[in-house]
This record gives sequence, C-alpha cells and structure tokens, in this order.
Amino acid sequence: MVAASSSGSSPALPTSEENALPRKFGPYTLFEPVGRGGMAELFLARAETELGATRLVVVKLILPAFSDDPRFAEMLIHEAKLAPRLSHRHIVQVPDLGRDQDRLYIAMEYVEGFDLNALLRLCTEKSEGLPAQHALGIVVDILEGLDYAHRRLTESGAPLGIVHRDVSPSNVLISYDGEVKLCDFGIAHANDLVREEASEALKGKAGYMSPEHARAEALDARSDVFAAGIILWELLAGRRLYRSKSDVPLLEQARRAEIPPLPDKGLPDHAELERIVHKALAPNRDDRYASASAFQRDLEAYLAKAGLLASRLKLGEWIAETFGTKLIEKRRASECRLPKSAPPPPRPSGAVRSRPAATGESVRVPPAPRVPADLSIAIRQEESVPLFGPAHLVPEKWGSSLTGSTMDVQPSTKVVDPKPAEQTQHKETDDEILAWARKRGYVTFAFFFCCAVLVATAWMILTR
Repeated sequence: MVAASSSGSSPALPTSEENALPRKFGPYTLFEPVGRGGMAELFLARAETELGATRLVVVKLILPAFSDDPRFAEMLIHEAKLAPRLSHRHIVQVPDLGRDQDRLYIAMEYVEGFDLNALLRLCTEKSEGLPAQHALGIVVDILEGLDYAHRRLTESGAPLGIVHRDVSPSNVLISYDGEVKLCDFGIAHANDLVREEASEALKGKAGYMSPEHARAEALDARSDVFAAGIILWELLAGRRLYRSKSDVPLLEQARRAEIPPLPDKGLPDHAELERIVHKALAPNRDDRYASASAFQRDLEAYLAKAGLLASRLKLGEWIAETFGTKLIEKRRASECRLPKSAPPPPRPSGAVRSRPAATGESVRVPPAPRVPADLSIAIRQEESVPLFGPAHLVPEKWGSSLTGSTMDVQPSTKVVDPKPAEQTQHKETDDEILAWARKRGYVTFAFFFCCAVLVATAWMILTR
C-alpha cells in the first residue's frame, strides 16, 4: 500500500524536459503525477534496492521556493523525523526523508484508491450517496489512528505531544481494499508556515480548523477531535459545515464555531447520533471529548446499537462496484512503460560443492553400509528376493500393488522350482513356532512355581 491517492483536481504539472516522465530522482523513478499543492508536487514512483526488489511509493517534492527556505526546511526535517515513529494500520508510513537535486522530498506509502475529498466529489458527480455505515466506519478508523498518534511516547516515556493539525478529507486516504489511512503526520507546522506566507486562496484548510486553531492558540489532541467531528458532520449531512461562499471568511467561521443542527437522514436513534456529533464539535474544548478514543468508543457503541455493520471489506467492494477500477488500470499501464528493473546478481548455488582434490591426491570413497546379519530376508547376489514373500502370504487388504514388490537387485536367470522352496519355508516357520511355544512354556512354569513358593513361605510365617 502507499501514501497518496487520486484527487482529480490538481493543477497540471510542468511538462518541460526536466520534468519529463519517467525520470530518476534520487533512489526513485518518478513515472506518474499524482497532484500538486501549495507547498509540494506529488509523483507515483518506483523504489528499487540494490538486489532488484521494487515497491511503489509516493514521492512528495517540496517546491523550490520552500526547499530553499532555511526556516521551512528546518521545521519540516525536525517534524518529519517523528513520522517513522508512527507505525499503525490507519496511518500512512513515511519510509524516507531527504534532499536531492536541491529539492527536499518525502517518500510515503502508496495507497491505491482515493482521498476522501475525491471520493465525495465522485459521489456528487454520480449522484451516489456514501452509505451511512461506511461514513461512520471511516471516521472510526480516523479516530483510531489519531488516538495512536496522540498517545505515542519517547524512549524515556514522556509524551511526544503529537497533534496532526490538518485532519481534513484530502488527508484521509481510502484504498480499494477498504483501508482507511491518515496522511501528512509530522509536517503540520510546516503547513502552517505555508499558510502564513501564502495568499488567502492557499490557506485552504480553514474549514476544518478547531476554534482554538483558528485563533492561533496552543493546540492539543482535542483540536484533532474537533476536526474529525467536522468530517463526521459533513458525511452525515451531505454538505460542508462552513460555507466558502459566505460573506464571512472561512477563518472567521472557524473562530466562531457556530454548529447548525445535524440534518435527520432517517438513521436509527438520531438523537443519540446528534449528541455524539455535537459533543465532538463543542466550541469550548473542555466540553469536548477528552480524547479520540472516547469519541471512537461512543461511535462504535452507536453502530452496534443501531445494527450498522462498518466493514472494511464491504467498503472496498462498494468503491470498486460504484466507481470502477480505472485508477488501478491507469497505474498499471504507467508502470508497464517503466524500464525493467535490473536482474538480481547471481547467487551461489545452494548445493554443497566438494573440495577439488589436489593433483595426485586420491579421493577416498566411503564404503557401502553393511547389512545386519540378523535380517530375516537374505539377499543373494544371483537372485531377486521378494520384499513381502510369496504372493499367497500377502494379505488381500494390502492390494496387488505390494504383491511381488522387490528390492533393486538384478533379476536372476537361474531357474528355481518354487515348490521345494515353499515347503522349506513352511517347515522353517513351523519349527520357529514350536521353539517359541516351548520357551514360553518354560517361562510360564517358572513364574507360577516361584509364586507358589512365595505363597507357601508367607503362610508358614503367618501360622507360627
């Protein structure tokens, strides 16, 4: 899986020779543009190890204007170092951060699917509503990932104090397998720096800010809870919480946090659902859920009580059936145009090779193992001896496959009359049985004789 998905509304990327695709960039081969934002452009890329192993990643190339800014670079590098500490199924992994060709870059896990913003846009285009159980399940997964990040500790046991600061639909990735992952952990302060220096059009994410974030106050985990609450409200209501075309700027609407009632869409126990949503969206952070896990528990309890099954498998099937798999086909076609990866270096044979003998040195061949003398089957050099004896001695239940099975000995050309050999074999068998019976009779007699002596002795002692 990987870290960025199709968004569909990104501006066209430059098509100069320098940006022709595919092209090498550090350890990656960039081969398909994914999108472009206020501070970076994203490419689908193939990473290849020295031994020829490959994997798909998304490479986020920081725009030159920000890569050359020492303050931005220092902040991005400092925070991006936290990202590898976050290893969770609902968080996009960040395996690499570096600089190449005077450009900062971040390599991220590739998630083959859509971001939530693109998914909602496709729903609008197809007049297809996102089923309520999937909407609730997506938010539950977001909260699980947030709670994990909020609770991370340093090696000494101190809280890392991670706050995402940009929980919005464009940072929620949903794969064709129904997996939900939150991306862009660790670069939130860098994003804030971009917004400080960018125009109003680039500020972008104000519609998902908590009131304290919009007022530039210190943030804690409850700010992310508020942002997740906005996503939940919008998924259930089917529209934006804050209206971008209002006379009041988005940033001011975020500061005021005037939350309208949740529209009733006919879901079970609407009053309980509305209580959960409005508690997450309380303007005063002290009235909000204290943690993402508390919000998650209430949502899961509602799902169970309402009988709604939030299945990741069903979500993936719904996405594939509703929107098709053109994204996967396009990616595969782009990947096929890449040059084939170098074959791995030849490895030594796994067979054990004997040391070549020195000139004149004789090679000692170990003798063949000796056959114990007490085997019941005697193998003669000139005869082929049946493994299980004559056919008439083989039980019928063994089947004909065992009858006549022989050891790997060359057949004899000697003509042998089977009747005398058969009579000799029966005679030897009878003699063995008689010898065994006599031996057993002697042992039995000795045993009972000793028992009788012991009983007699004991009786004499007791009667004195």
